[in-house]
Amino acid sequence: MSSVLVLHGFTSHPTLTMGPLPETLRKAGFTVAQPTLPGHGTRPEDLRGVRWLDWLQTAREAYLALPEPRAVVGLSMGGLLAGWLAAEHKTAALVALAPALGFKNRLAYLAPLLHYVKPWAHSTHPVEVARRQAQSPNYPNFPTVALVQLIALQRRVPELLPRVRAPALVLEAAHDDTVPEAAVRRYFALIGGPDKEYRVYQSQHDMLLDPLAPQISDDIVAWLREKLGAG
Repeated sequence: MSSVLVLHGFTSHPTLTMGPLPETLRKAGFTVAQPTLPGHGTRPEDLRGVRWLDWLQTAREAYLALPEPRAVVGLSMGGLLAGWLAAEHKTAALVALAPALGFKNRLAYLAPLLHYVKPWAHSTHPVEVARRQAQSPNYPNFPTVALVQLIALQRRVPELLPRVRAPALVLEAAHDDTVPEAAVRRYFALIGGPDKEYRVYQSQHDMLLDPLAPQISDDIVAWLREKLGAG
């Protein structure tokens, strides 16, 4: 029986943000694990004091607890962690959805300086927060210092991706307002193995909360079954 580790993104709800994918995987016969990365699934304040190494260690422990063969699927920040695990271990397959190897908002990179004077940041423009809260289970805001940790993770992943030899599927959200196309394509280009595929969906950053989520989930499961066999 094949196993799949499913990793959520930065400020994302650990289960709700993954939409129909986990259940689609289970129905296909895969064993699924969905760890809650430290600081998530509770309240934004709980991201204070969490390091990127804490996210990585939680993901690593959940991955190693699964029986082999193991695949790993990650959304946004989860895609960075998924790539790290695939570089570190003999992973059966890697799927990265909108991997956050860069930000459209370049001001994000001022976080190491700004967090002293601007301790809180919004996940979206403040005028969008109320609308997004009604549609999304994610944190509407977060401690700026937590973004510093995401940037630290982001800067370490590129040197690891060339070590990935597993079959890889990278998905771009064409209407992503968080991660630029160039960052997703760079992630794909850096993957070292020859068996890799790039797909573009007409969706937003939270691909598995998008109207296309059922199709995306079905496509991921079909690809994993092709690479791993039925669960």
